[in-house]
Amino acid sequence: MSVSTPPATIRPTGRVVACAADPAAQRQLELAIRRNGYDAIAVSSIEQLRDLALDEEIAAAVIDEPQSIEQVQHLDSELRRLDRPTQLVLLPSIGQRMNLPKSLTCEVVDPPLTPERIGRALFAAVGRAQLIIENLELRQKLEGRMFDGLIGFSGQTREMRNQIHFAAEHDQPVLVVGEVGCGKSEAARAIHLTRSGPSKPLLTIRCQLLTSAAVEKELFGDEECEGRISAASDGTLVLEDIDSLTLPVQAKLAAAIRNSAYKRGENFVPVRSRIIATSSANLRKLCAEQKFDLRLAELLERNVISVAPLRERIEDVACLAEHFLQQASVREGQHPRRLSNEALNRLETHHWPGNVRELENVMNRICSLAGSSDVTVEELLPWLEQTEESTEAPGMTLREMERKLIEATFNRFGGNRELTAKALQIGIRTLSGKLREYGYPPRGGPGSNRKQDRAA
Repeated sequence: MSVSTPPATIRPTGRVVACAADPAAQRQLELAIRRNGYDAIAVSSIEQLRDLALDEEIAAAVIDEPQSIEQVQHLDSELRRLDRPTQLVLLPSIGQRMNLPKSLTCEVVDPPLTPERIGRALFAAVGRAQLIIENLELRQKLEGRMFDGLIGFSGQTREMRNQIHFAAEHDQPVLVVGEVGCGKSEAARAIHLTRSGPSKPLLTIRCQLLTSAAVEKELFGDEECEGRISAASDGTLVLEDIDSLTLPVQAKLAAAIRNSAYKRGENFVPVRSRIIATSSANLRKLCAEQKFDLRLAELLERNVISVAPLRERIEDVACLAEHFLQQASVREGQHPRRLSNEALNRLETHHWPGNVRELENVMNRICSLAGSSDVTVEELLPWLEQTEESTEAPGMTLREMERKLIEATFNRFGGNRELTAKALQIGIRTLSGKLREYGYPPRGGPGSNRKQDRAA
């Protein structure tokens, strides 16, 4: 007859803090913690415990004879607010009654204290901490998919992600503001993905590139087409540079948002799409100058997300640069390249007047010519110096200014010739001819969005 072996118990692991004012009590707690299989570290006050839990990953903390429940509650709320996993275990003194508020989740081990009783409390606390850590990791992976265009670790970027999560909880219009090239379109896309997911429609109207009549037709449609507001039903409609709309179109859009419907022909069409607008202008200032509809501004400004310029979140430069460099390397058919430490340091000292778009353009230009696997600061400098030049430098000829304007616009739209031609209000053939003159390959060929190497 075989003897069945009981299943092994999986014990959570992690670091546990022994918090006690008395040194002897500290030593006893450390011994009890280690006997239960956890790494132990000792502190003498809740203030020291707080600093440690905010700096390092602590699974649990055993607090001996806490003097103030309010102090413990404040610590617990701060740990939860900052997404720290640390769980608290309280050891009251003999005769001390602890009336814990409902908002405070912790283990309480009443006397008599034994290593076994402390061990059971730690098992539950450390297990909860591990679940919190796993949930945080899953959430970060999900955010990485949702916010693949919002790369960065700066405080401003984290705050923007929090604002996007909040905006995704409702369907009200949202205004995304920030300087040109800072990533407003990516923020709008992240709101859509977080709220609606990739299966729902995401449509965009670039208001700056279209005439008033064209924008109105794109928005509301006519007898031949339904319009973008209707086509984006159950999804999102993004209006880039909404300050470029004429006042009559602004007023009509405000009425459609306010009434959740608009009139097309003899019928009323319901508004079932989420409206997200982007702007680099101060709408309130435009309202004061009677260049923007006040009712539309009031509707949009109820939910505002601000995207910080790149110079205010320099911590994001390195990861953004590496991301754009890898994208450009794949697009150009090159082996993966990386930035040297000197090149990264130089990027972090640049002012970035063109924001994230400028950084992306610089990485694209670096990959326009073959180089070694490591991008050196010498390869980087010519492109940074070029971006630092003013397009209005004194003494420039009209031909030179034309070239700078065309190339700057071409880079702004990421090599898209149709958008560049529309923005410059010239024909696509005229633009292609100018680009060939400047050293760009023919339209549609490999590398047609970059200059050819004349030495080749």
